[in-house]
Amino acid sequence: GYLMLALVAAIVAASYYAVVVYAWGPLLLRGGNGGTVAAAAFVLAAFHLLLIMMLWCYFMVVFTNPGAVPENWRHAAEGDGMYANNSSTISNNVATDCVNPPSTSEEQGHAPRYCSRCQNGKPPRCHHCSIC
Repeated sequence: GYLMLALVAAIVAASYYAVVVYAWGPLLLRGGNGGTVAAAAFVLAAFHLLLIMMLWCYFMVVFTNPGAVPENWRHAAEGDGMYANNSSTISNNVATDCVNPPSTSEEQGHAPRYCSRCQNGKPPRCHHCSIC
């Protein structure tokens, strides 16, 4: 939870200190020949651009709601789902092992899985929480 947020913040702060404060920032402020200043300005601009994009993606991952399984969801019957072997939708040059999905417990004769917490069907490879 919060420990991972603090760890990521510490890594970002350490990299910011190393790149901006310790390495390239003083070169830009000191001046010198034009090549050094231009290189420092380029590295700092690229670093800040990448830092902003990385932080944006990280915050979107952390704070975006992952969604939920629709109420009364049920696993589609074999052949009705996205793995239906329809010659009009599958190109002839696709390998057959890529077309056939891996077998799941439902296809092996087991009953569909239900979440005991929300009393709803569970899609393959999904969990409501660490308990179920």
